[in-house]
Amino acid sequence: MGIPITIPGLTSIIPEIPDGNVILIEGDINPIKSIFAQLLAGAAHNHGKEVFFITSRAEEEIKDQLQRYIGSSSFQIIKERSSHHWKNFIKKNNITIIDSFSYLILNKTLTEVQTIMEELDTICKQENAILLLTMEYGMLDEKVRVTASHIADGIFHFMQHDTKKGVAWFIRIPKWLNKTSFEQNIYYDFDGIRINVDLRTRVT
Repeated sequence: MGIPITIPGLTSIIPEIPDGNVILIEGDINPIKSIFAQLLAGAAHNHGKEVFFITSRAEEEIKDQLQRYIGSSSFQIIKERSSHHWKNFIKKNNITIIDSFSYLILNKTLTEVQTIMEELDTICKQENAILLLTMEYGMLDEKVRVTASHIADGIFHFMQHDTKKGVAWFIRIPKWLNKTSFEQNIYYDFDGIRINVDLRTRVT
């Protein structure tokens, strides 16, 4: 069983992330993409999956976030900057998060990133595991970013644009499993704890 999507409103579009897939979660420097990954991890944990959280940030910061957003900080938090060891945490039917993937591969060449992504993707499919990679806009060379996007099975883009009423926040899913995609903007609000999707048509 994959990861059930527990965010109200988003479930009608994507009910779950199936096992054996690499998913990119890309957005601005704000923390919403990391929070989204943590919410997915919490849902996976509640369904009996083991969670590994590889991070470029302080362990206490991650624990505080996990406690705030999902009410648990019992995941295995790993400070591992070497990409050579990441594959060791992708195990059968588990979920692994690398946050921030773009920061941790910042000094890698295009060929190195291609090799890393291909290896992680192969292991995910062999182990029937799920890998979530967070990425910041503008941090990586465009060829590196597109290469990672090409190899990934699915992509969530967290985006924003200005409206007459202020900033509108939305998700785009330009690539999903079986070569599908979702063209609509999926608008959401974040109240500091929860992501709430609004599927009503917006006038911008």
